[in-house]
Amino acid sequence: MKIFIDSLGCPKAFVDVERMCYFLLKDEHLLVSSPEEADLVIVNTCGFTEAAKKENIQAILYYADLKKKKPSLKLVVTGCLSERYKEKLLELIPEIDSAIGVKDQSIVGKVIRDQQKGFLDCQQFNDTAYTEERTLTFSGLNYAYLKISEGCNRSCSFCVIPSIRGKQRSRKIEDILKEAEKLREEGISELIIISEDTLSYGVDLYGERKIIKLLERLSEFDFPWIRLMYLFPEDYIYEVVDFLSENERFCNYIDLPFQHVSKKILGSMKRKGDFEYYLEMLEKIRKINPVISVRSAFIVGYPGETEEDFKLLKEFLEIAKLNRVGFFEYSDEEGAFSYNLRPKVSKKTARKRIRELQKLQTYISKELLERFVGKKIKCIFDGEILLNRKYLLFRTEFDAPEIDGVVKVLSCDDEIFESSFATVKILRAQTHDLVGKIVEI
Repeated sequence: MKIFIDSLGCPKAFVDVERMCYFLLKDEHLLVSSPEEADLVIVNTCGFTEAAKKENIQAILYYADLKKKKPSLKLVVTGCLSERYKEKLLELIPEIDSAIGVKDQSIVGKVIRDQQKGFLDCQQFNDTAYTEERTLTFSGLNYAYLKISEGCNRSCSFCVIPSIRGKQRSRKIEDILKEAEKLREEGISELIIISEDTLSYGVDLYGERKIIKLLERLSEFDFPWIRLMYLFPEDYIYEVVDFLSENERFCNYIDLPFQHVSKKILGSMKRKGDFEYYLEMLEKIRKINPVISVRSAFIVGYPGETEEDFKLLKEFLEIAKLNRVGFFEYSDEEGAFSYNLRPKVSKKTARKRIRELQKLQTYISKELLERFVGKKIKCIFDGEILLNRKYLLFRTEFDAPEIDGVVKVLSCDDEIFESSFATVKILRAQTHDLVGKIVEI
């Protein structure tokens, strides 16, 4: 059967898709690049925020409309949206033939073979979904994500992930190492460690944190770059940063979502920390590693966020000088503790605040990028883009793929870059990206 997969979720969900691809290819199905030539379409969804839900519903409706033109087409929906809404999703869009949650990607083959209808609910999370077997779906990329655990034991008031993906379930170190070895054998140069809560890796399985032990073992492979994402801002971060700084395989980069800096708002979010604590944390991190790049994320418009809370967040950004920041409008999610909190902040106010914060952070990021001008930096190759002219896209170790900036290198139209890395001299800084020229391959 010819199958087209549309993956709309985050990197963690994308890894689920790659595992799904393994099981589909094992059953001798053919993956195709367009829905028009497919016998079956799989939509892997995200159900985390209101904006994501709307985007995902629109995508599913597009394929539902395609079914009207091609009645033989089958439509299967997987991922967080189907796990969260189950039969309700099938009632909303009756064109969906089958829906699968997040508990076991391996059952997709059985669903197709047996032409099962409705929501297929595994009664428990199946470890089959977390083996090392997966199929990299985009050849040519030099990076790949490695999921080390699934689910989360924290109880942040705005988050529905534990209700969708369950409690934290860490994978065995041996299984992770097998997958990492296969990724390196397939030519992956940058390994990106992901989970819902990376710092807590191992607590559920081994009774204590094992993230540093895991990183020690991963460093035995010859990945040029290893990057850590989704680190919870707590004191254990210092030990991790210290380890990263002592091992050249690890990127000078951490993803550290603060979510807010107001003690009142963080308390309501059921998170520890405040303005002073997070500034002190950044100071300590930079003392351990002066060149480290710190990415963070903040929720704006959380219930009860006052103008004073917003001004405190703005002041924090001015002092903290974070390298990269993502701002997210608070999403009122049914089932989350914060859903019933009052007073609500209007969308208009939240969006106005985000625009103001983005304007400030753009200035800060640009200022920090200026330090690279004139320097020669090792960069990983990410592909090419056609703007007014053809550019090769690279990335420094200080930026993660898809969410951070790139290094643009002007290319001849017929030039083909076949290496994983190049040394690039930075010529100038833009608001988000760098521009340079290759000086060594």
